[in-house]
Amino acid sequence: MLRTDLFKTVARVNTRVIAVRDTLTAPSVDTDAYTIDAQHCLQGRLGIGYHFLVIDAGDIQLCRDVDTCGAHSRNLDDISVAIGVTGGVDEDGNRAFTRNEEQVEAVDDLIRFLNDRYPDAEVDDRPFGE
Repeated sequence: MLRTDLFKTVARVNTRVIAVRDTLTAPSVDTDAYTIDAQHCLQGRLGIGYHFLVIDAGDIQLCRDVDTCGAHSRNLDDISVAIGVTGGVDEDGNRAFTRNEEQVEAVDDLIRFLNDRYPDAEVDDRPFGE
């Protein structure tokens, strides 16, 4: 169970942005929503800040109620829905584009789904934490 399952987060009034962010974890690290939930909690957040997480296999994990505010990007949390993508750094810890084909396809699918739900939202994709 994720921490955001235990506590109701604040409802988002409008959605103007679909934010795509890398988790800044090495591709060799087995990362999932529970891992990010613990990391975000240690950073002082309520729990995982993304609404969705795309893991290495391209599987999509639901992390936070899609109609609530996230905790992923300063100045965007209250107007955006967030897709986290595992990776974003190489084995030496340098920022790098590490998304594989499965992740790219899953992100594209999620963006299409979210564009249907929030047709006026713009996509803000910042690979490897730009």
